[in-house]
Amino acid sequence: MKEIENSLKHCTETDLEENMVGAAILINEDLSQHAAIFLRYKGDSKLFHFTGKSLIIEDVSGMEDYYLKKLDFLPAILLPAFLAQSELILEKAKPEFGYFYEGSLYDSNGDFISPNAAPQYMTCVGFCLNVIKGFLSDLDFFHYEDWDEKSVEGKLAYVQSFLIKVKQSHPSIKIDDFQENLRRILPIEFVAGGFSKDIPVRKFFTDSIVEDIQKSLDGKNVA
Repeated sequence: MKEIENSLKHCTETDLEENMVGAAILINEDLSQHAAIFLRYKGDSKLFHFTGKSLIIEDVSGMEDYYLKKLDFLPAILLPAFLAQSELILEKAKPEFGYFYEGSLYDSNGDFISPNAAPQYMTCVGFCLNVIKGFLSDLDFFHYEDWDEKSVEGKLAYVQSFLIKVKQSHPSIKIDDFQENLRRILPIEFVAGGFSKDIPVRKFFTDSIVEDIQKSLDGKNVA
């Protein structure tokens, strides 16, 4: 628990490293969560994220309570390339919101690469994974197959309407195949992945620490 307390930093803290990449989380007043990539280069901090409607690269203002966990497997030397690639993604990407992830990525040209030629459906976490995977060669940050249909339990009405939308927008898609990659990785699980010593991150690992991370975040927000 102490490691979690010490490693979770507010995005505006003054003692952050000059150059780093982090997994960031925002917990809203209604307790909903949002994920972003935290980018800090030469002391200048930015957030890169998918709001569910649009892509944003923005300066960290302190107006919102984003907390981060540094991603140690992404060395600081990557920051110039990471920022440049993020600008290309911002220019080219056309993501749409959906509980879907299949191991896709944004490459060094900012182009979306899907193993099954799927459209750009993703959540805020899925977007972060797509960006980060572009810097991991053949690796994945998360062993995403661990998040199966159980990760969308309780969301039946949404899933049904989402699949109808997908079929209407992309008539050639085989819905049965598409449905196999319906999954939802939560923002707090995204941050939990930053504590893993190994990648890809397994769900049993995130399950083991998300409660402690939530307690830490609750304590920081109260403070």
